[in-house]
Amino acid sequence: MRLSSSISNFKRRISALKRTGFSKVAAVVSFFLLICFVLGITGKIVRAKFIGDSTTIVDGFYAEKKNDIDVIVIGSSNSFCTVNPLVLYEEYGIAAYDFGSSSQPMNISLLYLKEALKRQKPKVVALEINMMAGDSINSKNEAGLRWGYTDIPLSVDKLKCIYQSVGAVNAEYFSYVFPVFRYHNRWKELSKIDYTYFYQDKTNYTKGYLETQSVTEQAVRLNDYEYEGEAWIGDANIVCLDEMAALCRKNNVELLLFKSPKENWHQYETEAIRTLADERGLLFVDYNELHHKGELELDLTADFRDGDHLNDFGAKKVTSHLGAYLKEHFELPDRRADSEPNSWDEACDYKRRSGWQDFMAAETAQECFNQLVDDEHLVIIVTRTDYGTGKKTKVQQWVYQNCKMALNVEWEDNGIRHMRIGKSELVLSKLGGVCQVLIDGEDQFQAGNRWNIIVYDKIVKAVTANLVFEE
Repeated sequence: MRLSSSISNFKRRISALKRTGFSKVAAVVSFFLLICFVLGITGKIVRAKFIGDSTTIVDGFYAEKKNDIDVIVIGSSNSFCTVNPLVLYEEYGIAAYDFGSSSQPMNISLLYLKEALKRQKPKVVALEINMMAGDSINSKNEAGLRWGYTDIPLSVDKLKCIYQSVGAVNAEYFSYVFPVFRYHNRWKELSKIDYTYFYQDKTNYTKGYLETQSVTEQAVRLNDYEYEGEAWIGDANIVCLDEMAALCRKNNVELLLFKSPKENWHQYETEAIRTLADERGLLFVDYNELHHKGELELDLTADFRDGDHLNDFGAKKVTSHLGAYLKEHFELPDRRADSEPNSWDEACDYKRRSGWQDFMAAETAQECFNQLVDDEHLVIIVTRTDYGTGKKTKVQQWVYQNCKMALNVEWEDNGIRHMRIGKSELVLSKLGGVCQVLIDGEDQFQAGNRWNIIVYDKIVKAVTANLVFEE
């Protein structure tokens, strides 16, 4: 009995020790997870937001419906300044997305491919190979690394990739894992968008493409293409290319290499890339070569924003050629034939509604209004001002929403009116001879003319026109 009792007491003590040990481990793990959570949240607030560039490109990709993209374009800024997915869709029905980041080294391109294949089953991945030349992985270009890593979700692949870029587990390494360590000094310059951005709709209506109609001040020089020289491609870049090719084969994805037109790209670099592509059974298209041969006509004074990047005019030309090439060499469906509108239809509609429209050419306020009033997606704020001095200034304002008048104010005294338009707040006010039309706190009213017509589009969720007329 005594032996049995001693054994039981011993077992109880062991169990108690195990529970105590487990509790300590659980407490340590919980504390560690809490610290990571806090660092993650604060990092989202203080980290730089590359609006229009890497942040909105990456977040827009994760906002896409799963398994909905047929062509994914990966690479540095040369990729998303060259391929316009909306042109691919409008002309060929190709559902594409530009999933890149500025100055993206090849190891981050590989990371982006891995991330893409977690959510999508593309038929083609098009890799822009500007960063193949040289040794981009070991260059430690901080700007390129920040653009590439900051908005990618934390994963084992990302941790490995950061180590490959940094080369050690140190303070720099953890600044890429938890951006708060790099951007903590931004507390002094935080704005409203830093707190609200991650709760906003992340839909990217350009499908990752960076729109610009800026034109380079000097003609771009592409006439040195035939200069002689020797290409140098780092071994690590070749390893990344091989991993990308293997990953694509494993997932039944075609890998296409292409080179955007730019200054300081030469025939010897084209031949070096073509050799790598041929050895791996990959197709390669160089738009510098096609321009040099006269198979692609680019206006060197109007189609570039700078020596390295196309603008919208040049991108349309290259994208049109690429679309024909994709259709010729790969089996890609025409998504324009879908029975239901898809996100590319919505993006094209968004583009149409946010760009130049016929009503903007109206000569009178009445002509402009007549072209707008039957569109149920528009909110039209009309202000008529008969200017005088002080109280002699007469102001009348109308708000049309859902194709009917929603508010009619004839200001006799100073005052203010509030109402909702879509998801935004509209405020009309008059103080003496001064009027305001505030939409989400920003004054849109243009003084000095008899008529002011402000057009708010509930699809675009923004003011798309602000026009003035004398008659």
